[in-house]
Amino acid sequence: MSFFSYDMLKNLKPGEFAVYNFIISHMEKIPSMNIRELAEITGVSTTTVLRFCEKAGCEGYTEFKYRIKCRMSEPEGRNNYDSAPALQFIKNAERDELFQDKLGEVADLIAQSGQVIFSGDGEGRSLAQYGIYLFNSVGKAAFRCEKENGTVCPEKEIKSMLFILSVSGEDEEMVSLLNQYKESGAFVISITNTEQCLIAKMSDINFSCYMPETYGKNTGSVRGSQLPVIYILESLSAIISFRE
Repeated sequence: MSFFSYDMLKNLKPGEFAVYNFIISHMEKIPSMNIRELAEITGVSTTTVLRFCEKAGCEGYTEFKYRIKCRMSEPEGRNNYDSAPALQFIKNAERDELFQDKLGEVADLIAQSGQVIFSGDGEGRSLAQYGIYLFNSVGKAAFRCEKENGTVCPEKEIKSMLFILSVSGEDEEMVSLLNQYKESGAFVISITNTEQCLIAKMSDINFSCYMPETYGKNTGSVRGSQLPVIYILESLSAIISFRE
């Protein structure tokens, strides 16, 4: 099972998310940090840290640190992948009329746009390529924005749409790219892990997934399931194809 659940992450407040983001990226430091140190480094109060611990199913910070220590001592070869949060996201999305209406709205906007330009960071790069494939397969002009090549923003007459895939939603280059495209008149859609991130707030429409992230002890990398992103992209292409 994941240390942090889908339902827990979805109900975190901004300050509590600051605590989560630090913990998931510095898991090995937590057992040796006291609550005041964690509060100070994340810019929140000790009360916020305690609320976070309670939402994680712990009675206090001491129990939370103990659980982190136990997780860190698990054998490296053990399979800690948990598909439950991603499957729960998809199940909830299928039953949520507002979410389905949102998919329909975005699909209509994509169908009416002149072109869709994809960009992603981290794992989002590969998923952006998949999104291009899906949209091209239903007759929609979709391209990849290679920001390192200095892609020129489209003219307003082209009616372009920028589709950003970013887990953190805080990548500086992605934020700069988004700003440039918005200034050129492009409509911006994003898929991020939370709705509190900068990219989500700057987008015209945002899908947030709230997937628990897994910390790699040896690599220091942080990863989360991308199944919700694939579900959203495939749903959009299916709706576009059905309405053609």
